[in-house]
Amino acid sequence: MVVSAVRSVETGIKNARRWYAEKQAADPRGAYYSFISFMRASVLGLRKAQAAKWISIAGHPFVFSPIVALLAGASLFGPVESILGLLTVILCCLLPASLYILRKVRIGEWSDLDVSARKDRPHLFLAGFAFLLLTTLVLFVTRQPVVYARGCLAAMILIVGGWFLNRWLKPSMHAGFAMLTACSLWPLSTQLSLVAILFALAVGWSRVQLRRHTWLEVGVGLLLGMLVCQLIFLT
Repeated sequence: MVVSAVRSVETGIKNARRWYAEKQAADPRGAYYSFISFMRASVLGLRKAQAAKWISIAGHPFVFSPIVALLAGASLFGPVESILGLLTVILCCLLPASLYILRKVRIGEWSDLDVSARKDRPHLFLAGFAFLLLTTLVLFVTRQPVVYARGCLAAMILIVGGWFLNRWLKPSMHAGFAMLTACSLWPLSTQLSLVAILFALAVGWSRVQLRRHTWLEVGVGLLLGMLVCQLIFLT
């Protein structure tokens, strides 16, 4: 065992010397600078991953869209109407949808809260559509501003589009909802809408960076969000 251990150490030293010589030959600055470059790239990659994580969280359909709706509603109708509309959406759609997703993950039917597996997404789309339909009915019955119902209608159309396209690819609903929300601000404030559109593009980047989607899937999601907004809010 001792002889074997000594031989292992000698082999390790030889391999280390060979690696150092190869790095020196490949890089005149030496292996030290190669190691520093490697560490810098690792730190940069870690920072990008952290930035992508937080952008993805901020751009989640359950976060970005409700916050924008609250702020837009407050400027159009006042704080009371905007808070009442947001509470309706939370209680009738966001909360039950969140509990549904959490239950599916806990019992092992879905792998993660993002519902990354394409085969699981039709069930998510069906549940989301049902909760949005319920929310729309409640908004009509309680005679709240019609723009909230139109927002739910736009979300339902976006879900149906994602549901249909899910046969061939996994369109990014993060990017789709972010772009739908951003473009819907255009009649209210062009400058604010442009800023939100840039954020929607950042959300798309984050989904690729986190390896949840490809660029094609993100692009399809962004395009779908723009088309739905054009159909519901800008016509």
